[in-house]
Amino acid sequence: MVNQQMTDELLRVASENPDGFTINVNTFQPVTHGWAVALLETQNCFGREGAMKVIDVALKKTAGIVGGWNNQGDYYFDAVLIVESESEATRLGIENEQIGIYEIHTNRYKDLLT
Repeated sequence: MVNQQMTDELLRVASENPDGFTINVNTFQPVTHGWAVALLETQNCFGREGAMKVIDVALKKTAGIVGGWNNQGDYYFDAVLIVESESEATRLGIENEQIGIYEIHTNRYKDLLT
């Protein structure tokens, strides 16, 4: 269940990591390995309301994994699947209509549009 404290903590993490982050909202610890694939369901979620929706979806569908970043002053959030295989991440990214996927431990972005 999403509560104000959880939302406040996510917004704090976002403000301290404007270039991006991926965390487990059950522990608020960073995810350090694997491919991050955002869910289509949480595309274009931003601000407090978006953070609340993303937390809710993440707790139900992704083991509580949330990613976020600052884009020109607005914080965007996604519920994120973490997988080990690049091929699985690519397939899931395409299924979720994502433009790219991200390998956390190598800091590598893979464009899915080309």
